[in-house]
Amino acid sequence: MSAHPSVALAGADPHWPAGEVFNPAGAAPLVLVCEHASNRIPPGYADLGCSPRELARHIAVDIGAAELTRGLALHLDAPAVLCTTSRLFVDCNRAPFEADWIAPVSDGAAIPGNAGLSADDRHARVALVFEPFHALVGETVAAKRRAGIAPLLVAVHSYAASLDGVARPPVAVIWDRPEPAAQVVAALRREVAPVGDNAPYDGRRLHGYTVERHARPFGLRRLAIEVRQDLLGENGGVAAWTRIVGDAIGCAL
Repeated sequence: MSAHPSVALAGADPHWPAGEVFNPAGAAPLVLVCEHASNRIPPGYADLGCSPRELARHIAVDIGAAELTRGLALHLDAPAVLCTTSRLFVDCNRAPFEADWIAPVSDGAAIPGNAGLSADDRHARVALVFEPFHALVGETVAAKRRAGIAPLLVAVHSYAASLDGVARPPVAVIWDRPEPAAQVVAALRREVAPVGDNAPYDGRRLHGYTVERHARPFGLRRLAIEVRQDLLGENGGVAAWTRIVGDAIGCAL
């Protein structure tokens, strides 16, 4: 495995690539995706009227998820597709034109640049970020399938330590089919307690758009991983969780 894997950037605008593929030559039967990897807003949008503090919050980015995704890509020798744009600009894990796809309010914070958007405004964000990012995911999955590999698709996320006063587990596996999620949950439970098993989100009821578009139509195995943001932010946290999560995913490969 290369110590310095190449990175492929792609998008409709060469000055604003919608996504990157980290370790594109990764040989594992696996594709990692991180839709909420960045808090960056394209130029010309005045940061959507958000303060730097707001852009540093979980409403703008899954804190630590990008670093975890890149770590997993190296640990497992897999390609990883990361979005380069904040979920506040357009959420690449939501179906187009759903209520929170371009949210005017997120966790109580008003997003001025998302208020009163016209259809043309929304289509501009589709063209700049949403479709180019998903084209990159689609091509990464298709490259595996052309090589005769039906890859496992894993979406990597992080979440806040609590929501509405309810503590969340250190790590969770979100799934719509029990296989291979059960293997990953069992492996995680050998190292961590508790482990969320389709909790706090139920993947049978709340399907992420990435899974709906790039895994389900092809019958590919899929799941999502959530790790608590505060644990990833600890000294050495990303490295520790890269090993824990990576070894667990490895059990499903």
